[in-house]
Amino acid sequence: MLKQIPVGTGFSKRSGQATVNVIRMPGDSIEVIATCDSLARQLILLTEELTRIRNDTQEEVEELPPEVIKEPAGFQWFQIWIGRVAVVVLILWVIKRRLNRAKKNE
Repeated sequence: MLKQIPVGTGFSKRSGQATVNVIRMPGDSIEVIATCDSLARQLILLTEELTRIRNDTQEEVEELPPEVIKEPAGFQWFQIWIGRVAVVVLILWVIKRRLNRAKKNE
């Protein structure tokens, strides 16, 4: 029965928001295209949502990761504390020396 329909001929049927188009193609093929307004609307909404999510994700990826702050190692802490103690001893030595000079000048 399909062979009796001329190539390129199509039929269309609409029911509510749904539409079906049937077209005879060369050879023994037929092409069926179905659309539905509510499905098309849903497709548009999902496409917009996907685009929004993709843009949000790309913005997050473009941000640089937080800088990692490394604490000093054990030997580095030793050097820091030795330096601090040395500064305190130096300050006390300078104060003592000034006090001794002040007593000699009296």
